[in-house]
Amino acid sequence: MLRRLLLMVGLLIAGLLFTGAPAFGAPPVTETITQKNLVETFVDVIPDPICSEEGPLYTITTTTNLIEHTTTFDDGRVHATFTQTGTFVAVPLEDPTLPSYTGKVTIWGGFNANGATVNGTFTFNLHATGSDGSTINTHQVDHFNVRPDGTVNEFFKCH
Repeated sequence: MLRRLLLMVGLLIAGLLFTGAPAFGAPPVTETITQKNLVETFVDVIPDPICSEEGPLYTITTTTNLIEHTTTFDDGRVHATFTQTGTFVAVPLEDPTLPSYTGKVTIWGGFNANGATVNGTFTFNLHATGSDGSTINTHQVDHFNVRPDGTVNEFFKCH
């Protein structure tokens, strides 16, 4: 599910980047947005070491710091990155006999567009400890690139 979400975000950003009109003769514009103690709550599965995307649902609450950088060049090129890191609590949604988890999460993304191609890379790192003493450590990498003809190449690695 996370992989699909990251791909959709990447493709949405790619589409937005391709529709932007370049500024002429202007220096690059860099924008930085910082959010501290950002709290988000959502329902999802807990990523496991084999990244199965299946499993029981958990209510997950994250408290993170987020920083986003975007640089737009006068010829329409765009470079953007973000890093989001913090802690989370995950409570089973339907089966109270399952363990709850607490841990740390870090997500990073980078995007580049030049008017003809777009590429993006995401990393997702999770370290969790369950109320039963179990642990989960997951590292995921997802990369995509959109070629000038509109075809998409991507790979996903989980370990």
